[in-house]
Amino acid sequence: MPVIKPSFISLDTSHLTHWIREALSTKESERNRAKKFSDWLMHSGTLILISMHHIEELCVHNDENTVLWRLRFLHSLPFVAWISDGTVTPGPSSITSIMRAEALAAFSEPKASIGRVRDLASRTLVRVGTGEELLGPSPDDWLLLREEFIRRSEHSRNLVAVAHSNVVDLSSKPLSELLNGRVRSQEDLERQLKVIEGSFAFDIAKHGDKRIRNPGAVARDFVGKIIETRQRLPDNAADLVMQSLAAMGVEKSDIATDMTVGQALDLGLFLQQMKIVTATADVSFTDLKRLVSQERVPSWVISSSLRQYAPPLPERKGSDLIDIHLACLSAYADVTLVDKRTLEAFRRAQRANPVLSSVCKAIKRAASYSDIPDLVGT
Repeated sequence: MPVIKPSFISLDTSHLTHWIREALSTKESERNRAKKFSDWLMHSGTLILISMHHIEELCVHNDENTVLWRLRFLHSLPFVAWISDGTVTPGPSSITSIMRAEALAAFSEPKASIGRVRDLASRTLVRVGTGEELLGPSPDDWLLLREEFIRRSEHSRNLVAVAHSNVVDLSSKPLSELLNGRVRSQEDLERQLKVIEGSFAFDIAKHGDKRIRNPGAVARDFVGKIIETRQRLPDNAADLVMQSLAAMGVEKSDIATDMTVGQALDLGLFLQQMKIVTATADVSFTDLKRLVSQERVPSWVISSSLRQYAPPLPERKGSDLIDIHLACLSAYADVTLVDKRTLEAFRRAQRANPVLSSVCKAIKRAASYSDIPDLVGT
């Protein structure tokens, strides 16, 4: 009997929730539409690829009963695929496990291309089983994490609102200018930051996630953390910059003469992530840093490209962060469904960075989950 290799498809969470809602609907026409999609999955040998980010988004609905029915539906699936942490531990994992598998793959083969790194990582990342194996014997137990998921969702709104703001944008400034600059006194800094705080609050109210209840408090908290951090740093400009970068893992030898502030911060963010995701691995961070570069880690290339080339939008939603995490599944799913804004970001990024096309598989957008079979063409 021939063995058929399954195809993996990553649904946008809106498709997943629509499919579940119609499968459990009281209307026969909606149940039939959901069944038709389920039948297509089975007969085409296609498995839904689930990550922890999907579960998280399913659980933040404001009605607990809705969350419960969503979890029970996933639990009932006869076959499903999910992102694993690469160990015997069951259950779905997140972008952290993806980056860890990629970093260790790149470390194991220092000359491997980004495509080869992806292929090596995929051997431990994707697991196949039943819905019960995905969620455990009792799907209701996931409700215990619902409050934490809601808290993280609120944190994401604030993080995206601040991190993607252009109120203060030094990304294109040569790093050398900061190194050769002067440092404001603590009093001058606090005075200037109070002015900036108002600009941040206005920007968050205008362009941040509309679910942010108090833009002023978000801006105040951000500025307060800057002031607190500054008190622990030296007064010399070069020392201040280098100590700040060193905290992220960036050393003097890592800095090129023509490096911009944005490039230095990107490197720092990458190194921070590598340090976190490999903290439990039997690998020296010094060796990892020497052998694993940004351009060889698929999820970093995807996420950083999408951040860099995303089209300007009137509202910076907290869900954008999870959308980018889910977009990283495009390296492992045969087809990844994304929303309109993410698809446009992919198009722009692929034009600017051809490497994306070599690491990402099919990326598509569908108005409804029921359109997917025709869109995929299987």
